[in-house]
Amino acid sequence: MTFTSVLENIARSPIATKIGEKLTTAKSISLSGLSRLGKGLISTHLCHQQAKPLLIITATVEEATRWALQLQSMSWRVYLYQSLDTFPYESAQIDLETAWTRIEILAELLAKPQHNLAIATTINALQPHLPSTQVFQKHSIYLNIGDSQSVKLLAEALARLGYAEVKEVKESKQWSRKGFSFEVFPLVQDKKLQR
Repeated sequence: MTFTSVLENIARSPIATKIGEKLTTAKSISLSGLSRLGKGLISTHLCHQQAKPLLIITATVEEATRWALQLQSMSWRVYLYQSLDTFPYESAQIDLETAWTRIEILAELLAKPQHNLAIATTINALQPHLPSTQVFQKHSIYLNIGDSQSVKLLAEALARLGYAEVKEVKESKQWSRKGFSFEVFPLVQDKKLQR
């Protein structure tokens, strides 16, 4: 089901204009008294109007999943930011799939936030298990086509981030060097990159 015509009607309504004006001064609003569908439609309109990503925080994983499915039907690219199922400050063993998903979401937000990106999550998932932006950026390497990078510094940075130097790259968190060419299999990709 698409909601294009409904969203166009919402965009023309006076209430949408008032909510949009309030959001520019308040920086956040709470939509209470509406169904999930109503909140989703209003939120979609506001985020598209301001070209911002959408963050939905719920009490349970089930509710976050319902939000994710609804937002997908509204043409959002949705990520479900998974909970660790532990209490705050309790040591936790994070399975690799959960860690990979979380890092992928954070990397995408840092790289280039897009207005059609939505994240559905729970309160527990946002407890102090998140690294700060500064820590995440300190432990990340961003390479673009045409970038110039010192071979020695790149090798040191990859080692510091836990990448293993191998003769032939076959899996995630591996890298190899042949002269001035690097092959890296990043944590957030499903195939290796060659630079």
